[in-house]
Amino acid sequence: HAAQGDGEVSGVAAEVPTTGIITVDLIKGHATPTPRVISDDFLMSVGNARPMEDAARIAFFDLVTWLSTDYGFDRLAAYQLCSQVSQVRLANMVDILYSVVAKFPKRYMVRS
Repeated sequence: HAAQGDGEVSGVAAEVPTTGIITVDLIKGHATPTPRVISDDFLMSVGNARPMEDAARIAFFDLVTWLSTDYGFDRLAAYQLCSQVSQVRLANMVDILYSVVAKFPKRYMVRS
């Protein structure tokens, strides 16, 4: 998509032909329960489910787990911090499953 509003409400986004380059790191023996994305500013986990609340729970459960297992956060501290600083985006609400993206700002990943 060249552009898509939150939720892709009507099921239609702005489509354009394009070419691009993406980088994928394959980490053998390390499966993730949901799709994960790392950008310059955020760690993101995607939950897909119905109802929408379940999609959000899946995304945030994975995000908290990711922060605690891979980045050394105490699990309860990660949960509390996600409640305080994370963002949530509705990516899709027209397909069979809703897609919700839980976003954690990387600026809060300060190591001592």
